[in-house]
Amino acid sequence: MDRQSLIGLTHFKNKDGIIVVEAPTTQKANESAAEILQKYTDSKTALFLSGGTTPKKFYELITRQKSLKAGAVGMIDERFGEKDHRNSNELMIKNTGLLEYFDEQNIRFYGILKDKEIEETAGDYDETLRFVFKYFPKSVGIMGIGSDGHTAGIPAGIMNHESRIKNSGEIVRKMIEDQSSLVSYYELEGYGKRITMNFQALSMLDLIIILALGQEKRETLAQMFKEGPIEEFPARFYLKPEIAAKTILITDQIV
Repeated sequence: MDRQSLIGLTHFKNKDGIIVVEAPTTQKANESAAEILQKYTDSKTALFLSGGTTPKKFYELITRQKSLKAGAVGMIDERFGEKDHRNSNELMIKNTGLLEYFDEQNIRFYGILKDKEIEETAGDYDETLRFVFKYFPKSVGIMGIGSDGHTAGIPAGIMNHESRIKNSGEIVRKMIEDQSSLVSYYELEGYGKRITMNFQALSMLDLIIILALGQEKRETLAQMFKEGPIEEFPARFYLKPEIAAKTILITDQIV
């Protein structure tokens, strides 16, 4: 995969192996991400979407453009609860109109929530991911980074009180050590109950597009590019050489 060909003539820098696109505005950042996604995806591509506030405008943009192609679409992470509960990531994406667009284009959407218990829900989605990764020869994930350094549904330990640092660190260590599953679940103060693609699953993505937008993300990115444990700041996962080599970071900040 040639990341530079996806970016075209857009100015970029290479920072620790990650291609970084510094857009002048949030709108330009979203447009750059949409252009890259349009070049990369086709009917043989599995697309995975993150929740959170950052990608909402991006999802609204690609809904309006009505040019995205994909073979299947899945979720990166989800807040556990009943299907379409008010804080669910799937509902947020649905409200942008994107799921309706997928339905119009006969693009299969794989949600996480099935109104089952959390362990069974996570197990079912693990099976779904194995099928999707096996069936589709290309995959891409749209990722975000929280101000505390979390990414996907993987919790961060930095800038939190001691017990939360300890608990989140243990959760992330288990994910790092887990080489057999693709999906993890947990309950943690500040995050609630979460189901997420873990590091093993994220490592299987062929292309990772990170959206880090807003002035508050400047310090977040500075922390990400500092040496330190992944348990403290999960977004440092993207600095692993084999991951950085397939990652594009798009931001409206100076990195």
